[in-house]
Amino acid sequence: MAKSGLWITIGAGKLAEAVAYSIGTHEQFSTTVVQSEIRPRSAELVLVSLRGELVDYLGVSQVGRRVATGQVTIGVSNLKEIGLSCKELNAALPPRFSKYFWVPPEGANRPTPRLWEEILKAIRGKVPDAGSAIDGLNRTVAASQVPLGRMKGGLEVFERDAVASALQVFGGSAFRKKVLRKADAPAKGDTAPFLSRLGEVSIREDPQIVHDQAIFPGMGITRRDIIGSVVLTDGIEYLTILNCNRQPLEETLGVDLIYYSHRFDSFVLVQYKRMSEDRRGSAEYRPGNDSSHEKEVERMLKAEEFLKAQPKGEDANTSDFRLSSRPFYVKLCEPKAKAALDAGMVSGMYVPLELWRRLLDAPEARGPRGGVVITWDNCLRRFNNGEFTNLLRNGWIGSAAGESKALSRIVEQVLSGGRMLVFAETTKGRGSKDLRRDQLGRFAADDDPTAAI
Repeated sequence: MAKSGLWITIGAGKLAEAVAYSIGTHEQFSTTVVQSEIRPRSAELVLVSLRGELVDYLGVSQVGRRVATGQVTIGVSNLKEIGLSCKELNAALPPRFSKYFWVPPEGANRPTPRLWEEILKAIRGKVPDAGSAIDGLNRTVAASQVPLGRMKGGLEVFERDAVASALQVFGGSAFRKKVLRKADAPAKGDTAPFLSRLGEVSIREDPQIVHDQAIFPGMGITRRDIIGSVVLTDGIEYLTILNCNRQPLEETLGVDLIYYSHRFDSFVLVQYKRMSEDRRGSAEYRPGNDSSHEKEVERMLKAEEFLKAQPKGEDANTSDFRLSSRPFYVKLCEPKAKAALDAGMVSGMYVPLELWRRLLDAPEARGPRGGVVITWDNCLRRFNNGEFTNLLRNGWIGSAAGESKALSRIVEQVLSGGRMLVFAETTKGRGSKDLRRDQLGRFAADDDPTAAI
């Protein structure tokens, strides 16, 4: 258990209203503190009072970037509603501690370790279920510290990134952060390592998956292989994420992500490839050291030819337009493990399949001994996480409309190769709201360069 934590009072007026709106919409908010006075930790418990009258929330704070001389941002997430009067809390403290209890009218302060301990003890006694909330958040804070030497992760890193990519496409970075920061600490023996950690989203039971078979081609052949699923919504559309795999996780070759958008009637398929470190500690990928690379590229090429042969629908509306209708991409990832509360995507690069084939023959991709080695320095034509997910999200890339009926065969090819498949699908809807903007039409935090973490 942490020996101390933070108390934050937002203050009155528009600022409290803005923070309340951010909590109601994104379930998190950010503020600034004076670093020398508060000394915020990478992650710790925080008590939040909007106007100084109530202990409104218990949550977790994370230190962010420096915004001015001596000031840094902190992001507050994983909020649990408390609703305890500050006066009642003070009365519940032992007399020798209550005289030191002070609620700042605005800003942050750090109670002494003993006072903090007594504050949490009083909240446990006054608020039902507060004890379990405090214990859970303490576990999350502890899991947020990546142990030294734990820089490399296994298959879960790539499953996590596939889920993060789907969240980013569906709702933008604010939605991705909102969901990923709620992920539970990893537990041993999980069948679906990352999906099983999204404890606060709706879990779809097996009988409900039958409904998906009628929505999405190919679900019939994968139903018996589903090892984890979640359903998320923004109130307008729904996002279903499934983890399908025919092999035990330790025997799976890698991860493929299939993203299907009902809004644009298109899908994008991403094959993950693990980068390794060279002698200098830089990331690289060598296709010659990957026994599955050649056959996987061949599989994608055959699937692409299969899609090209499908009858094309008429380009009847603007949503059918694509900058590229070729659906296959390769993502090179640095397999760095992610800790709890880390809402970032895995560092990597996306390369369209056609460009990937050209890169394999390019002189700049040849090592000193003539072998192919792909690095950040020689693969300059690429998409980063934000560029790729924004193009996908807005329908600029993806298969042509009408080709989705062919997906069942492609899914079968993926699974027959002994790979894990993470499948993300949005529901069909009349339209999608612009999740980048708030109710007043202003850009949301994910598109604001001055926004906090």
